[in-house]
Amino acid sequence: MKVAIGVVPGESGDDALALGALLCQALGAEPVLVHIYPAAYDYTSRGHVDAEWEAYLVEESKALLDRAALDATDVGIVDPETVIHGHRSSGVGLAEVAERMGLDLIVIGSAPGASNGRFQIGSTADQLLHGSHVPVALAPSFFRGLRPSQLGRFVAAFQNSEESRAAAATAAGFARRAAIPMTLLTILIRHRMYGSAIRRGEDLVLEQLHTDVAAEQDRVREDVCQGVPTDCVILSGDDTFSAMRRYDWEGDELLVLASAKGGVVRRVFLGDMTYKLIRAMTVPAVVLPRHT
Repeated sequence: MKVAIGVVPGESGDDALALGALLCQALGAEPVLVHIYPAAYDYTSRGHVDAEWEAYLVEESKALLDRAALDATDVGIVDPETVIHGHRSSGVGLAEVAERMGLDLIVIGSAPGASNGRFQIGSTADQLLHGSHVPVALAPSFFRGLRPSQLGRFVAAFQNSEESRAAAATAAGFARRAAIPMTLLTILIRHRMYGSAIRRGEDLVLEQLHTDVAAEQDRVREDVCQGVPTDCVILSGDDTFSAMRRYDWEGDELLVLASAKGGVVRRVFLGDMTYKLIRAMTVPAVVLPRHT
């Protein structure tokens, strides 16, 4: 198993490096440090300006990766493989490298502006979360300072769908490989309606949903999570943020999320619930391609 760690200057790159090292440690994977530099347009200038500019970018990229490889020793990565690749879109470039090299996972940091422990979707994440053919791991802002000594649990977001079952199976495979437990976590959103007289009806609907999901969670735990210590959790709230706050996060979890069912098979496609979970999460997450 090989993990591509997206290297960029600054704190986001440090966060990705910290998460990449943690995943390589847990899964016994090999790290590959990847930097995407902005490739020149496909036309030749008379003064060879584009060629000279690209040569400069390549040299700068090599220097950046040399510094990243040196910094990587602080998080337990020694003598990693390094790759530079030119593309005008960093997310597309990372996906191309992963496909060309047969890599199994891409790790990136947050876009600027996120609060510590939160993830902000920028252009790179948006490109990968709507097209990568391999899972994409998201390191929250300041993960370099929040990083636990080791991964303690995989938490699979489960919404009683085909994609969620596939995500649970992938999370179980990760958990077996890392020899750590996992959790099946379901978020139920209470849809409020006007008028206090129908509050009891809302409660009855939520109770039935809870019963149905609990039964399906038990089936998945028995059929899919064999050999992995697994607990099942169902949380409810008026929105995703309030529900996620009810989970007792320890800080050493990795959230495993499924793509939306409407996406292309074997590609990541960010659906509405997955997007809300990414915004609400306080731990790193991995978003899986469809039917992974």
